[in-house]
Amino acid sequence: MTEVRYRGTKVVVVSPDYADNTKFADEWMAPQAGTDAALAMAMGHVILKEFYLDREVPFFTDFAKRYTDLPFLITLVDSQDGTGLVPGKFLTAADLPGHEDEADAAWKTVLLDAGTGEPVVPNGSIGFRYNSADEGRWNLDLGSVDPLLSANDGGGVAPPSHVAEVMLPCFEAADGSGSVLRRGVPVRMVAGKTVTTVFDLMLAQHGVARPGLPGEWPAGYDDASVPYTPAWQEGITNVPMAQCLRVAREFAKNAEDSNGRSMVIMGAGICQWFHGDVTYRAVLSLLLLTGSMGRNGGGWAHYVGQEKTRPLTGWVSLANGLDWSRPPRTMTGTSYWYMHTGQWRNDGYSAASLASPLSEGNLDGMHTADAIAQSARLGWMPFYPQFDRSPLDIADEARAAVDTGVAETEAAYVAAQLKAGTLHSAIDDIDAPENWPRTLVLWHSNLLGSSAKGNEYFLKNLLGTHNNVMGSELESQMPHPRDVAWRDETPEGKLDLLMSADFRMTSTTLLSDVVFPAATWYEKHDLSSTDMHPYVHAFSPAIDPPWETKTDFDMFHLLAQELSRQARTHLGTRRDLVTVPLQHDTPGQIAQPGGVVRDWRDPEVPAVPGVTMPQVAVVERDYTAIGEKIAAIGPLARDKGFTVKNVTFELGHTLDRLAGFNGVMSHGAAAGLPAIDTDAKLAEAILAFSGTTNGELAVQGFRDLERRTGRRLADLAEGSEEKAIRFADTQAAPVPVITSPEWSGSETGGRRYAPFTINVERLKPWHTLTGRMHFFLDHDWMRDLGEALPIYRPPLDMHRLFGEPRLGQDGMEVTVRFLTPHSKWSIHSEYQDNLFMLSLSRGGPTCWMSAEDAAAIGVEDNDWIECVNANGVFVGRAIASHRMPVGVVYVYHAQERTIDVPKSEATGRRGGIHNSATRLLVKPTHLIGGYAQLSYAFNYLGPTGNQRDMVSTIRKRSQEVTY
Repeated sequence: MTEVRYRGTKVVVVSPDYADNTKFADEWMAPQAGTDAALAMAMGHVILKEFYLDREVPFFTDFAKRYTDLPFLITLVDSQDGTGLVPGKFLTAADLPGHEDEADAAWKTVLLDAGTGEPVVPNGSIGFRYNSADEGRWNLDLGSVDPLLSANDGGGVAPPSHVAEVMLPCFEAADGSGSVLRRGVPVRMVAGKTVTTVFDLMLAQHGVARPGLPGEWPAGYDDASVPYTPAWQEGITNVPMAQCLRVAREFAKNAEDSNGRSMVIMGAGICQWFHGDVTYRAVLSLLLLTGSMGRNGGGWAHYVGQEKTRPLTGWVSLANGLDWSRPPRTMTGTSYWYMHTGQWRNDGYSAASLASPLSEGNLDGMHTADAIAQSARLGWMPFYPQFDRSPLDIADEARAAVDTGVAETEAAYVAAQLKAGTLHSAIDDIDAPENWPRTLVLWHSNLLGSSAKGNEYFLKNLLGTHNNVMGSELESQMPHPRDVAWRDETPEGKLDLLMSADFRMTSTTLLSDVVFPAATWYEKHDLSSTDMHPYVHAFSPAIDPPWETKTDFDMFHLLAQELSRQARTHLGTRRDLVTVPLQHDTPGQIAQPGGVVRDWRDPEVPAVPGVTMPQVAVVERDYTAIGEKIAAIGPLARDKGFTVKNVTFELGHTLDRLAGFNGVMSHGAAAGLPAIDTDAKLAEAILAFSGTTNGELAVQGFRDLERRTGRRLADLAEGSEEKAIRFADTQAAPVPVITSPEWSGSETGGRRYAPFTINVERLKPWHTLTGRMHFFLDHDWMRDLGEALPIYRPPLDMHRLFGEPRLGQDGMEVTVRFLTPHSKWSIHSEYQDNLFMLSLSRGGPTCWMSAEDAAAIGVEDNDWIECVNANGVFVGRAIASHRMPVGVVYVYHAQERTIDVPKSEATGRRGGIHNSATRLLVKPTHLIGGYAQLSYAFNYLGPTGNQRDMVSTIRKRSQEVTY
C-alpha cells in the first residue's frame, strides 16, 4: 500500500475498526460492522445519477452495453398478491416468435437494438455454449447491434403508456424484516410481455429518479428517509454523507480518467457475514458501473477465502483421481457439518423467515435443513451419504433390475425407486445411525482448534465428549423441519474413529483417536501457488522427515496399501453408485431453464436424472488395487484427457514425456503407466498436466476454445509451446506461469494477472446466463429472498431469530457483535505457540473491546472476562482499546484450548476457543444449482462458512481463575 501511494494511488480503507492497514491509507471510512452494503448502495446511487443520467460517460456506457447484463430485458409480472408488478425472469429467445425452435432457445437472453428498436438475441449467452448449431457464436461480438440501456430509448419524459410502477423489496429495518418500495420504470411490450431493462431496474432499485416515472423517490442526496441515498446510509453506517459522496465521485472520476483503473481489494471480512454475498454484489456493482473490471490496475482483487491453485488442471484432476475413475465424490463442507454436527437442530429460524415480502412462496414452510435436502435431491448441491443404504448394494440392485428388464438403465432404476419412496436420501433422516459419519481423517487441519464454526456442537454431537453447548434445553422448542425427520433424542458421539496427521499438538490432535506424526513443509517436496501472485513455487526439504514422521504423500500411500491388502478379504471389486450435481461448465448447468424450482417429489414432476435430479453414474472400483493405482497416472488421462472449464486437454504427448521423466510402474494394475510414486514425481505430473505450466497444453486448449467462441485466442500462449515448467525449475527459483484457458486473465508479454482481461479484450463470454457480468439474478429462490438485484441486508438479528439477548448494556453485562478476524500473531492456526508470538499477543486468549464497553461493565485492560451465548463460552483477557468501535468485540481466530485457557464460571469446564461462541448458518441462496453460473463445481460454488453475525454477552468474571 505504501508503494502504490508513492506512485500516485489514493488509498481508501473501509473498516469498522482502526485496522492495521488503516495507518497506510489516505482516507478511512468506518462503517458499522456488517453495513458495508448500505455504503456501497449509496455510492452506486451517486455514480448512476452523476455518471449515467446527469451526463453520459461513453466509456462507462459502452462497457455496460458490451460486458454487463444492463441492457437485457426482464419481464414484469403480477405479484403473488396481485397488488402490482414485480421483476420476473429474463426474456429469452424461447419467448420470441420465430426463435422458439432454436437450439437452447430458453437459454438465449434478449435485448433491444437502438438502431431498430426491435428485440435481438445477441451472441454470447450460455445458450450458444454447448450446442453444435451455434459453434463459433459463443462470444461477445455484437456486430452492428447497439444495445439499448433503457426501455425509454428517447430520453426525456417517457410517455405514460410506456411506464409502469414496480414493487421492489427492501430490508432497511435493523431487525432484517422486509418492506416494499414502489418505483417506476419505462417499459416496452415484446412478444406480448411487459418488459424493462436491467439498467432501468438498477436505477429504480438505487432510487435514482427520472422525469415522468411514478413511485417513491428521494428528494435529493440529503433525504435520509428513502433508500439508498448518501444521507440514508449515514443513519445505518455512521459514514458521513459528505464522505460517501466525495469518495463515490472520486472513484468514478478516476475510472473515467484512467479507463477503469479503480480497484477494490476485499479481505476475509465480508464473505464471513451471513449476507456477505449481497454485500459483495453491492460493492462489485461499483466496479461494473465504472468499467473497472478486466483492467490491469483496476477491478476486484481478493485477499483471502477464494484462492485457487495456478496449475489447476493437474491439481484438480489428480486430487479427484480422474485418471482412474469418474465421476468423483466431492462435498460442500458447510452444509455437511451443519447437518452432521446437529447444528440444524438448534437453528431457530426457518428459510422463509429470510424471505422478501414479495416472495412467491418457494421456501414457505421450509427449515434450512429442508432447503439443503431439496437442493441435494434437485441436483443443485451434493450431499453425503447419498442414500439410507450402501451405494455398493444399490448399484448391484440396479444392475440386476437392468439385467432382468425391470429398468432400462441403472440411473432410471434409482430415479424410479426414489420417486416411489422405496429408496430414500440419507438427509431425510440424517440422525439415523446408518447415516452417521463414522471415520474422519484430518491432515494439517486443526478442525477442532481453528476452523470448526460451532466448535462446541462438534464436540457434543460429533465426538460425544465434554462441551459447553449452552442452548441444549431449547433444542426441542426450535422449529422442526418439514421434510427432514426429527428425532427427539439428540445423537452424540457419531464418529467411531478420528485420525489426525499433524506436526503440532493442537486441540484437534488432543481429541483424536490416532495421531500420525507428520512432516513439516521443510521436510517434503510440494508446490505452492495461488491466483494472487504470478509464480509457481516449490517446497524443498531442508532435512528428511525426522524420527517416525511421514509426509502427507507417504502417509496416504501407506494407508492405501493397507486398505488394498485388507480389501482382498473384505471388499474386492465392487460397483459403486455415485450421484453428481448439475455442474458448472458442463451441459448440466442448462438443465433447468428459467431457474424455476421443479421438485420431483411433486406428483406432476418426473424424476429425470441430470434434469430434475442429480446425474447418476456407476463406477467400478477395484479396492484391492488402490495402493497400486495411487502411485501411477491411470489410463483415463490418455483415453479421455483432463477437462477444466469445458476445455479438454489432450494428454498423449504429455504422458509420453512424463513417462520419460518419472519412469513407469513395473507390475500390477498400473503396469506400464507413468509413475507418481514419490511426492516429487506427483508435483512433476501436476505441472505437466496444466496449461499454466505446460505451453503445449495452453495452446491446444485455446485452439479448442477458439472453435466454440469464434475468437482468436491461441496467440495468447503461442511461443510457449516448447515451454514446460519442470519441478526442478520451481526449486531453482519461482517461475512465472503461462497464459492459459484455465484462467480469465492474460499474462502474455510480462503482464501481471488481472481477472477477466481475456473476456474484455478478446470478447470471450463470462460463464454466465447472459455471457456477461450480472447485476440481475432471476432464480426463484433469489427472487423469493429479495436478492434479484444488488441490495443492502443488515446483519442477522440474533434476538429475533435465535432468542439471544438484544445488543447493548444490561446491568454489568453488555451484548455485542462477536467477530473472529484472522489472527495477527500466527500463520493461520500455526506458530502462535512460540515465545515471540505469545509475547506479542499477551500469551493466551484475548478479547479486544472498546474502552466504552469495557468501562460500562467495570472491566479494565487485562481483566478476565467471559463471552457467553447459546453456542458456548469463551474465557479470555480483555484488551480495552480505542481502536475498537462500541458494540463490537474481536476474538482473533486460532486461540485454542492448549494455552492458558481457564475454566469457565458459566459451565465449570475449560473456557473454549474463538469458535465456541459461533455456529454454522446456511443461507438458502447459496444452495442454488443447475442454473448457469449458479451451479456447483469443486472449489467453485457452495454455501459459505459464516460466523460474523454472532452476538455474545460479555461480563467481568472473578479474577481468580483455575485450570
